[in-house]
Amino acid sequence: MTTIPRVRPDDVAAARKLLRGIVSPTPVLHSRVLSDRLSGPVFLKCENLQRTGSFKTRGAYVRISRLTEAERGRGVVAASAGNHAQGVAFAAAMLGARATVVMPEGAPLPKVEATKGYGAEVVLRGETIDDALGVALAYA
Repeated sequence: MTTIPRVRPDDVAAARKLLRGIVSPTPVLHSRVLSDRLSGPVFLKCENLQRTGSFKTRGAYVRISRLTEAERGRGVVAASAGNHAQGVAFAAAMLGARATVVMPEGAPLPKVEATKGYGAEVVLRGETIDDALGVALAYA
């Protein structure tokens, strides 16, 4: 059984420092409509304002930055149907690593093109994300 280490406050602070200048601070906005509907305060974290359109760049950048120079030199491999693909492609490019992203053949064309636009080699294989993951694991 694999154990996942706990994320501690110091880890969050270190990630915030690492990501400064890489991702944009995003606003947290109060939603009156949702707050009224749910009878309690609802706030929306506007990660859609990130360059890649989601928060996924944060995790990808932190993970790839932890690779050794030799590991980054071999490149990174991911499987995704969209936002994670873009995050990995962007982060890899920022850190000087080649990225190969396996996406299902039916992945949305804008997601495929955006992933390529961030510099990744996109491989379209399989019908589902599980199929793409299998291909990515075999490739890795």
